[in-house]
Amino acid sequence: SAMVAPKIWDELVWPSMYEMGKACLENGIVPTFHLDQNWDRDIERFKEFPAKSIIINTDGMTDLRNARKVLGDHAALMGDVPPQLLATGTPEQVKDYVKRLLDDIGPQGVFITPGCDAPANAKFENMVAMFEAANEWS
Repeated sequence: SAMVAPKIWDELVWPSMYEMGKACLENGIVPTFHLDQNWDRDIERFKEFPAKSIIINTDGMTDLRNARKVLGDHAALMGDVPPQLLATGTPEQVKDYVKRLLDDIGPQGVFITPGCDAPANAKFENMVAMFEAANEWS
């Protein structure tokens, strides 16, 4: 949402996103909104959907901790292990990051995944560490 002026976002972007999400729900599909860039400004708009009916998937630029504060348990959150950490970090660093994230946002209604996508050069042991940490601290 940060890439578009608020007036244009309100008039063009959000109405179409909302209608697509609503159509998914009407057809028994849980919509997952993959949010590239920073959505902090507009994250509250997702409260327009029924509680516990959508998934917000962030790419690392949206503050997942703030999203939890704003949305509470209204939406499930997905993310937000930094791809660069998965590529260059150690398993211990990955586990520490996941633990801190879960300590901050809570384990309920959370899917621990790479922020945006897993990089092609992600270390296998770091991907395993991410899932182990999510299981251990949730």
